Amino acid sequence: MSDPFVETIKGSIGGLSEVISLADDLDGVAQQVQDLGKKELAARRNYRAAANRKQHAADYTFVNAVNEFNELKQCLALKEELKSQVVAKYGMEGWAKVEEIEQRQREDAKRLYTEDGHDRAAMNRLKWACFSVAFIITMILWLNGTIHEMSVAFYGD
Repeated sequence: MSDPFVETIKGSIGGLSEVISLADDLDGVAQQVQDLGKKELAARRNYRAAANRKQHAADYTFVNAVNEFNELKQCLALKEELKSQVVAKYGMEGWAKVEEIEQRQREDAKRLYTEDGHDRAAMNRLKWACFSVAFIITMILWLNGTIHEMSVAFYGD
């Protein structure tokens, strides 16, 4: 006869292993959704790059637009297919988790372009402005002879 305490522990361990496998599955689905988003962004980027290129006498932009539309349609169809699989296996709660993970990953990707909440390009401009002001002040002090006077005062002639 088995102990009820041992049976309870075994049941809890089984439940925990199911939760861990569910988390792994959701993470995999979230990665697929993220890859889908990356493909969508790449398709849009490719279209914009093609549109920005100088066109020759014959304008084939519509071909690029049709290709981007087809890629976007495929990506959205794949997203719907993944959604139906997740909903069938884990329910709407699972899909809500996938959307939360996707939103977090999008925010993480946005943070790649900022540094401590600041725009990197603006921080770079500010850095160069500070260097320029410091250089101008140093040159003014050097031209006035102030730097020479200070070196004589500290180190002597």
